[in-house]
Amino acid sequence: MKKLLLGLFLLSLSPVVADPCGMVPPLSLGDDATITRIGEQKTYVFYKDGIESIVIHPGFEGNVDEFGMLIPFPKAPALRKVSDKTFDHIKKAIDPPKIVHWVRRPSRPVFSAIQRPRRKSQAAPGGSQGVKVLNQEAVGMYEVAVLGAGSAEALKAWMDDHRFRFPDGMESTCTDYIKDKWCFVAVKTRVGQKSGIEPKPGMRRTNPNKPKGQKFTGKVQAMGFRFASKKLEVPMRLSTFNGDDTHNIVYLLAEKPMRAKNLGKDLVKRQITGLQLYNNLTELLPYQIKGGSEDDISPNDWKRLNARRTPGPHNGVAAELFSSDLFAESEGKLSHAFEEKEKTLLDIGERLGLRGGRLDALHDKILAEDRKGVQNEALSYLKDMHLTVLDGDFDRDVLARENIVFEPYKLQAKTSVSENPLVALTQRLLNFFS
Repeated sequence: MKKLLLGLFLLSLSPVVADPCGMVPPLSLGDDATITRIGEQKTYVFYKDGIESIVIHPGFEGNVDEFGMLIPFPKAPALRKVSDKTFDHIKKAIDPPKIVHWVRRPSRPVFSAIQRPRRKSQAAPGGSQGVKVLNQEAVGMYEVAVLGAGSAEALKAWMDDHRFRFPDGMESTCTDYIKDKWCFVAVKTRVGQKSGIEPKPGMRRTNPNKPKGQKFTGKVQAMGFRFASKKLEVPMRLSTFNGDDTHNIVYLLAEKPMRAKNLGKDLVKRQITGLQLYNNLTELLPYQIKGGSEDDISPNDWKRLNARRTPGPHNGVAAELFSSDLFAESEGKLSHAFEEKEKTLLDIGERLGLRGGRLDALHDKILAEDRKGVQNEALSYLKDMHLTVLDGDFDRDVLARENIVFEPYKLQAKTSVSENPLVALTQRLLNFFS
């Protein structure tokens, strides 16, 4: 289990285009299609007592209606659709936004949930000798097959049969994972197949009736993978087959503050205690008064202001994400009943030709009670955790050679230095001789 890979890679049938974001490269399924990754590469990672969870939300552009991904794992993961607001809400869980109140005219921002439906296929893909389909299901806009491969050659043949391009030179890396008895998650997604659907950011910014050659640009559905792992690792080896840009942002929720053991300490930008996160997710958001003072605010205005300070619309997705992973670990299981129920609802929608924000909102209503129950049960466990933020260019040689492994590490607080030059010089001298 020395190499845990989560290199989602999108392989093009035409010449592979450099992936500017590293960890999750997309690949097209069309003979003359090209596709590139866009946006920052962000990854959420949870680990506690042998349960690991990873969430990604890739973006791409290209003249394609569908594309694919291949993801190796040490054990077959439980798959789930997660909110497209996940990373925005994680940021706001770390730094809660300040609610501005204008004395004369308070502003009321409107927040709408963006999520996605699903599609399911029953028949296991046939084809290549040496590849066994362990599981097949649909997760929102993705059709997913979990594969056991006997060799890199068999895996390549399966991918060829299913119109994925296997990048030159990748056989060696895949062979390493196969020797360690890894499985592979093959993903196929459609981005413009449904008619009568208004494209939404984070879903499918494309017209289903678009002329040939028109480009899709945007983020596709966010995905979560929860699986068993004996140690915390983040697999990125396949990302080296997709260009030179290795900039990554990783949000790691674990029992201790951490650093990447095989990467530089300078990548650690923030560390937040679980207690602080819990407070940020449960207490009213900070506020700022403009156009007057607190004395100018009427009792009714205070009520309206406090209603706007409710954290849920700003970072509630992060609260749900953290609590669902924490509850999974406490129960010793990879999937919750409400997560499986959501996939069933998404499948029904796909079979009826229904996708879009309205359907997602309806699903949210149906699942709200179950989600809230898990959150109420497990969010308090967050107090014993720590969130580490790694941000920067990951060493390409390390990425090509091994997975990212971690060790406990406490980020040192920056020493404040007085603006007075004489005092600052004295302080430096004292530090030098101490």
